[in-house]
Parts: sequence; structure tokens; C-alpha cells
Amino acid sequence: MIELDPLDSLALTLHHAPGVQALLLGSGISRAAGIPTGWEITVDLIKRLGRARDAGDQTDWPAWYQATFDRAPSYSEILDAVAVTPAERRAVIQGYIEPVEGEEGRRPTKAHEAIAKLVAAGAIRVIVTTNFDRLLEAALRDVGVEPVVIASDDAIVGATPLVHSRCTIIKLHGDYMDARIKNTDDELETYSSEMNALLDRVLDEFGLVVCGWSGDWDTALKAAIMRTASERYPFYWMSRGDPTALGADIIAHRQGRVVRAADADTFFTRTLSKFDAIRADSPHPQSVAMTIAQGKQVCREDRTAPDWADLLAVEVDKVLSFLSGSDYPTERPTNESINTLVATLVARSEALRRLVLIGTRWGGPEAFRAVLRAIAAVANPGGNTSGFTYLISLRLLPASLCFHWAAAGAVMRGDDARLAALMHLPMPRMNGERHLAVSKLPLLALETVEWKVLDGFERARTPHSNYFHAIFATEARDVAIGSQEADEAWDTAEFWVAMEFAAIRLPEYQANKGWFWTPVGRFIWRREGMSHVERLDSVRALRSDAPALKAGLLGGTPEKAKEITDAVTEFFGKVGSGFF
Repeated sequence: MIELDPLDSLALTLHHAPGVQALLLGSGISRAAGIPTGWEITVDLIKRLGRARDAGDQTDWPAWYQATFDRAPSYSEILDAVAVTPAERRAVIQGYIEPVEGEEGRRPTKAHEAIAKLVAAGAIRVIVTTNFDRLLEAALRDVGVEPVVIASDDAIVGATPLVHSRCTIIKLHGDYMDARIKNTDDELETYSSEMNALLDRVLDEFGLVVCGWSGDWDTALKAAIMRTASERYPFYWMSRGDPTALGADIIAHRQGRVVRAADADTFFTRTLSKFDAIRADSPHPQSVAMTIAQGKQVCREDRTAPDWADLLAVEVDKVLSFLSGSDYPTERPTNESINTLVATLVARSEALRRLVLIGTRWGGPEAFRAVLRAIAAVANPGGNTSGFTYLISLRLLPASLCFHWAAAGAVMRGDDARLAALMHLPMPRMNGERHLAVSKLPLLALETVEWKVLDGFERARTPHSNYFHAIFATEARDVAIGSQEADEAWDTAEFWVAMEFAAIRLPEYQANKGWFWTPVGRFIWRREGMSHVERLDSVRALRSDAPALKAGLLGGTPEKAKEITDAVTEFFGKVGSGFF
């Protein structure tokens, strides 16, 4: 199965589902600020211990420790030996966090700054960290966010609930200015019942993005992650190379995805960059959420049809104003500019296509008729029709997405009449000819558009389907119960689009002996759910009283349906090597 690049997937999740991902940050996040990692502190403490024992200069202090004490270096053991009491250990750690005399103060890293901007944008609300420093708090205050900081059990009691806090930082091991910080193996073996309850809630109710933490230490944190197996939201693990064995166990347990990056700065700045590109010119998530909530209320009954039509009209106007306005690009397209334009069109049409999905799935007859009018309207952007054909074709992308979203909504509704009405929706005249929506709006029917230019999908078998399915899967939460229903709706809708496209094209092919083809989607190669062969067989088995045929799909008769299915089967056989 072809999947989105993990970083693209993460950026999409942060945009389309703001606040559902929590961060788990380890010492690697603060390395660029001059604060050493746990291993670097370990080596320095070994050096101090060696100097105290008159060990002289050593080129490999960990090797000296191994030879001297006949055991591998342990941060906990060495710190416990160097500093006996918690207060003394706190003083040792403070020396590594605060700059020495003459040095500039520690400043937040690029990673801290990127995280702060994601928080300010509402994409992140909960941060769990094993770090003692206050660089994250400083970065957040620089962007005007005052976080709720929980660094001890007593802070849990009076803390603002997670759902009501703009940002909550949970410092599992404490703050470096508090003598209660946790450092040794004994201290990290377990958390208090209060901290465990809070951590369990975060790990169950939120997705997780892990960065700068190896999984090799912190026994209590590992245990908490392993005892929660929530698949409610995704799990991402940033890694420079291959994760450690313990890290790999955690990733496998949470069915996580590894994101490769050189360091924390690179990871979070790239994430922020992609997030910003996706939301370019898009409405605020809360504004979209309010529009969708209102749509759910007014789409069901004909008495509220005017309110529903007004909602659609506003969103149609927003899309058309961009498509026909001066902001729409006209310069020669490049792969980079195409990716930017696609992301912009996706962002600008989000509210409209989500309303279309809701109206098709849940709306009454008048609401659905308004949906069809909205799709037809956005498919006729007007304005300048000259220029580069790639850019001209992409002006149909918002209408194409609405078409696919509506098809999936009709599939989830089990309404073949709505599916047929959508497929056979007359489009505005193009070059003097009138076409049906199913002939012009499938993603693969957008002329001259090569979807393999999408970043991360250059080698995908069905890049258009994979890319937009990931967006649909998130937005389908408006109407679907679970990811499996959303996946099946997308694949089934694409199959029916392919079949009805073939139904329109076959007579033209037979008359002119031209090239017969039909747009395929990921349904052609996926092994989950119904295979494309089983789907074709189910069409061949349709009887004259089948709802799909009675609705006018596939020519309306079993004979026509079989003829179309045979042609599609032959086409799939010719192109199959590119997909199977």
C-alpha cells in the first residue's frame, strides 16, 4: 500500500485536526541551545569522577569507566554517586542548564520556536517533556502564549483542564529549579498515581509526536506508553537513524510511523513549513468548524433550505474569488509552484467540500439539489481562460474535490439515485460543448495534470488517489464512523466514478474507434476490503431491478452493465502491470 510521507501526513493532521496531537519531547530538543543531552552529561560526570580519582587525561572516558568499574556507564548511577541528595543533584543539573559566567543566556532553539508557532496557531495544545529546562516556556511567551506548567503532583490538582487550556506543558521529571526533580533509576522507576492518571489520559485521548527521546531510559514513561494502545490518533517518532530496539518496540506497539530528520530543529521547522503551506489562505479552523456545525443543523429539512443554500453560496464565492482573481498564479508552473497551488486550492475549498459531503450524506432533497448547483457553479470559475494549460486545468480542482466528496457521501448514504444525479450533472459549456460531471470532474480527467509532481508521490501508483484520500479520511469524520467506513466509501466512490466514466466513454469509443480508458484509483491495487475483481463481478451480477440500474447508472440495463464491465476489465488487464 502506498502511503503519505510521514511528515506530510503529520502536517495534514495538525491542520485538519488541530489539537489532537500531543508532543513528547526529550533532551534532544534542547541540544542546539547548548544544553547537553543525558549521555553528554554522563560523559562529563565520568570525567569529573575520573579527575577526582587522579585518572589523568583520557581519550575515551566511557571506556575508562567500563574498565575501572567493570560495568557500562549509567547516567543514574554516576549522578547518584556524584550527588547524594536530591537537592545536590538539582544543583548539578542546574549547572548544565544555566550558562556559565561570561556565556550568553540560553535561548530557545529553532525547534522550540517552531513548536511555539504551532501552539499559537492552535495545532498543538499538550506537550509532555522529560526536560528540566524552561526554553519551551520562553519560546511560548515570545509568541504571546502563557502555558499551564505541571511539574509536580500538587500542580496537577489546580491545573486548568487540558481541554480548556491553550497550552499545557507536563514536565514529567520536574523543573530544574525544584529539588524534587527525578534523575536516578529509582526516581524514574514509577510515577505517582496522580501523574500516571494524567499521563494515561494524554496517551489515550491524544496522538503523539515523539522527538528527542530514545525510549532507552525513563522506565515509568515507557511503561505508560506500553500500557496504552489507543489508535484514536496517529503516533509519530522522529529519528535521525534507526530507532533503538526499545524505541522500535514502542513504535510497533503504537503502530507508529518513523519520520527521518537530521535533528529536532530540522524536524520541527519542516513540519511548521508544511503546516503553513497547507493552511495558506485557508480560514481559521474554528471558523470552518462553526460552518460545518451550522451546516449539520440546517441541511436536513427543507424548511431550512434557504439557510443551507446561503452557507454554500458564501463558500462558493470564496473559492470563485480566488480562481478568477488576480491572486491565481499565471507564471510558468514548476513542480514547487504546483505543489503550492494544490495546497492552496485544498485549503481554500475545505469548508465547501465538507459541506458538500454533509449535504449529500445527511441533507434533504432541497439540500442535495443545492449541493449539485454549488458543484456546477464552482466548476465554472470564469475569468481569464488563457495561459498555461496546467494552471487552467487546476482551476477545476475545487469542483473535482467536491465531486469526489459528494460521491463518497452518496455511497455512505447508500443512495444510488443521488450518485446517478451527481454523475450526470450537466457541466457548464466548455469549448461549445456540454459534458456531464463524471466526464470532466474525476481527478484523473483534469487535462494535462500529472499528479506525480506531488511531493512524496513521485513513485506512487495512484498519486492522486493516495494524496486526496488522506485529506478525505480526516474530513470524513463529519459523517463516517471510524476510518474503515471512510476508506471503504472513498474506494467504492472511485470505483463507481470509473465505471460511470466508462459508461459514457464506451459509446464514443465504439463510434470513433478512439482510445478507451477510465480513471482508476487506489481501489485497483489495495488488498484491504473488496478487491477490484470482486467489485467488477458484483456489477456483472446486477439484475434489472438493481437500484443502481434503476437510477440510470451503467446504461440502466444488465446487458449494458455487462458490456461496460467487460470493457473496464479489459482495460484493467492492459494497465494492470502498473498497479499490481
